[in-house]
Amino acid sequence: MADLHVHPMLNAWLRRTPIAVRYPILATIAETEFNPTKVSWQRCHEAGVDLMCAAHFNLGDEWLSMPTDPNPRAPSSTMLMMDLLEQELAGPAAPYATLAKNHVQLADLLRVRKGDPDFRIAVVHTIEGGHALGGDLEVLGSLARRGAASMTITHFFNKGIATAANAYPFFPDGSSPWPAQGASAFGKEVVRRMEELGMIVDITHASATAVRDVLDCAHKPIVASHSAARTLADHAYGLYDDHMQEIAQRGGLIGVILDPYLLANYADVTLAKRHGSLRDAVRMVRYVAKICGSHRSVAIGSDYSGYIGRSAEMNRLSQIGRLRSRLLKEFGEDEQVVEDIMANNAIRFLRENWRTGFA
Repeated sequence: MADLHVHPMLNAWLRRTPIAVRYPILATIAETEFNPTKVSWQRCHEAGVDLMCAAHFNLGDEWLSMPTDPNPRAPSSTMLMMDLLEQELAGPAAPYATLAKNHVQLADLLRVRKGDPDFRIAVVHTIEGGHALGGDLEVLGSLARRGAASMTITHFFNKGIATAANAYPFFPDGSSPWPAQGASAFGKEVVRRMEELGMIVDITHASATAVRDVLDCAHKPIVASHSAARTLADHAYGLYDDHMQEIAQRGGLIGVILDPYLLANYADVTLAKRHGSLRDAVRMVRYVAKICGSHRSVAIGSDYSGYIGRSAEMNRLSQIGRLRSRLLKEFGEDEQVVEDIMANNAIRFLRENWRTGFA
């Protein structure tokens, strides 16, 4: 299994924030009550997970910095998050996972077969939200030198790069001064610079207008690492069919998120929590493959441990075999198709398009 978007270190990072250091109980409550999906290095290793694209997102730099946008401290927070992951991989996670800083190292790691004592999960740095740049285009160079493979240009709010979609009812971007802007002039510069550096542009969380703008200015394949189709799930977060088709036609990839609320038309988050199942994910995978014209344009971007909802059958990434079984039934027990969706498509996309990490 190759996961295009997962948060193995988000809980650990939040525990280091000033408020959590002062009141550790708040971090515990957040993890137990609001982050029901789990990621364990050891369990994922035992389950045979091949690749994790570890997303770095700092709560404070996006939510708490509104009066000072762009937040000049955001880049340093991002670098510290990357440090934290690398320390984890050099320490307690070392028996289970190893950082790949570029596509060559990724290929080397993936050559080791499961069951071999040297098998490790390949872990790749990714950035969630262009606010991590702090308004400074030069930060992209620093991220590229450290091997960041991709970056979502926006997240929950428009921070001057691109309009954000309304992912959840309680995160509207209505307060944005540019509600229908799409990608700003600076945002288009960000896209151009990312492509020059070999960093993959991720349009997850972008509004439809912003997606269109990125497609118009991008010259290389792009990814929607953890998304869904708006036709099946009528949320602004999802992608229109024509956008998915264009992404696929241009060599891009759609990663299906595993949050039931964003995969179907549940009336609210509570109902999604009660009734959401892996059937929603399988249905979405099938639809995206149909619209894109091939299953080779579809992958999985779970968003696990990223404070999303869980399905009734699965709350740990290490339980990914349950999704695999469902997909096998859906695709007529075709092992190759399911292996492509679960792993090969994401791995191929990274090996062909990721070119950072050679400083």
